[in-house]
Amino acid sequence: MKYLKKLTALALAAMLLVFAVACSKNNNNGSVPTAAPGSDATAEPIDDPSDDSREATGAFSIVPVDGGTCLQTGNVYTISAGGEYTVSGRLADGQIVVNAGNDDEVKLTLSNASITCTTGAPIVCMNANELTVKSEEKTYNVVRDSRSSVSDEETYDAAIWSDCDLKLSGKGILIVTSAANGVKTKDDMTVKNVTLKVTSEGVALKGNDSITVESGELILTSTAADGMKTSNSDVSKKGNQKGTVKIISGRVDIYAAQDGIVAAYDCEIIASEECSVNIYTSAYASSANNTNVYTELYLAVPATSYSEGYDYYFCFYNDDDAAGTWVKAEYETKIYSGRTAAYYGLKTDIPSGYQNMLVNIVPAGTVPDGTNYTAATGGETVNTSMNCYLITNISSGVITGDWATLSSGGNSDKSTYSSKGIKAGNEILISGGAVTVMSMDDGLHANSGELDSGRTSIGSVTISGGSLTVTCADDGIHADSNVTITDGYVNIKEAHEGIEANVITIGGGSVSIYGKDDGMNAAKGAVSPLVSITGGYVEVTTPSGDTDAIDSNGSFTMSGGFVLVKGGAAMGGMAGSVDVDGSITVSGGTIVALGGICETPANGSVCTYI
Repeated sequence: MKYLKKLTALALAAMLLVFAVACSKNNNNGSVPTAAPGSDATAEPIDDPSDDSREATGAFSIVPVDGGTCLQTGNVYTISAGGEYTVSGRLADGQIVVNAGNDDEVKLTLSNASITCTTGAPIVCMNANELTVKSEEKTYNVVRDSRSSVSDEETYDAAIWSDCDLKLSGKGILIVTSAANGVKTKDDMTVKNVTLKVTSEGVALKGNDSITVESGELILTSTAADGMKTSNSDVSKKGNQKGTVKIISGRVDIYAAQDGIVAAYDCEIIASEECSVNIYTSAYASSANNTNVYTELYLAVPATSYSEGYDYYFCFYNDDDAAGTWVKAEYETKIYSGRTAAYYGLKTDIPSGYQNMLVNIVPAGTVPDGTNYTAATGGETVNTSMNCYLITNISSGVITGDWATLSSGGNSDKSTYSSKGIKAGNEILISGGAVTVMSMDDGLHANSGELDSGRTSIGSVTISGGSLTVTCADDGIHADSNVTITDGYVNIKEAHEGIEANVITIGGGSVSIYGKDDGMNAAKGAVSPLVSITGGYVEVTTPSGDTDAIDSNGSFTMSGGFVLVKGGAAMGGMAGSVDVDGSITVSGGTIVALGGICETPANGSVCTYI
């Protein structure tokens, strides 16, 4: 059963309760900040490097630089020995196949090259020790997989596919498009310096064992899968851990229909402050990059106004005065508000490339032309972060309405499939850079479970520097075991639950949270649930109602820092600013709580109550 949900801003509770301790009890490794830092430190999206006018049109050639071997058979060029090969010109429908020795290292230097294949992967490395695809400085290169479709069983299921370690390098531009995965290796992948744009239906970058971004500018778009992914969490014969994703430097923008980054083991962002990682998933991916990943759109028609004698159409159009396109909305479901069927839900798909839309109601069987309607809305911008246009009134031929979110209940408008920002099978570690996540699922998510090696993963998130900004439909940060913040700037702008873990520890930095349900939730797990504040600045906001700003299924302890809580139910309600099943112990620091307090600090806490 589906429910129509609309969010409204609610006033904060008026009651004020302050816990304050003497300065001598402050234990936060420095002065207590009195306010969060000024900005989110988010980065502008990377400029699109695509330029069709620069695509190569000349004769295609592969020239060995140091005596390598390349055999041409029709439009298939096979490299069978190690060395460097300069690739230039246009290959309209063909392949480069690398089938060298086990110890051979092969480098393809793309120098204004365009490689398209309609029957297989344009670049295939069947065997070698290492393959490097280098985009030469000041050159523009295209690798285009133009297969109409690729099955899951297809062996070479990427535009650039490698059986060995793969390096993407150079100071030029590389554009990759694919109906399958974008770039894939069965081993380790490294990206350095290159300006890389990948647009694929499958995973944009897939390294079975690891992906490391050392530098460069990456725009990764997956219209039906994940942005970056590793899949092997085993340990090599030499004892090296597999399944990691590391971003050391550079700029990375990810637009993914499903998860942004999936690490079978750890995801580490250990970058300098100049580094940026922007991740948009599901509806946010379509909104940020105009890819229309989230294409379903409902029209909610009040039951009192709906009639089978009329047809309902969306007109999608742009601002250039060109003709738009009419799309009929077909009845699919009743939409319930409370216990009563209040709306008829009609569904259509959003065509790609349009920014605006309007709604027309016409007599059944009529083809709309913009003038023959019985009722119509004015034009407005398509809101791809919501999936329903709600008609609120129809009067004198005029339709009025508003955008809303249609979901099956639960955690707000979370997607029904995994569309997390960053997901790791063991641990997520952020120590630098500016990270922005806009996700229709969890922002950050770390699992605890069995790895391919047979060991049990940690399931933790650790933030020790940099900047993290999250807008999401479910948990802002979720860890099966621990969330630890010791430094940096964390802003969870909107989430169902801001931070959820078995143990939440904040010892420094600045943390700002808005949670529609709980701000912080210490859930049951391997150990007794705990929220522990030992330093830093923490600001938690929740709307009024059955919400908890800080909720622990165990205890809450504080020995330093400053906590400002805004929201929660009034005193004596079902919820409040601080709600614990165990005890509250405050031995240092300051809490300012606007809202109800379900429990008061335990005897022996050094506090003043105002």
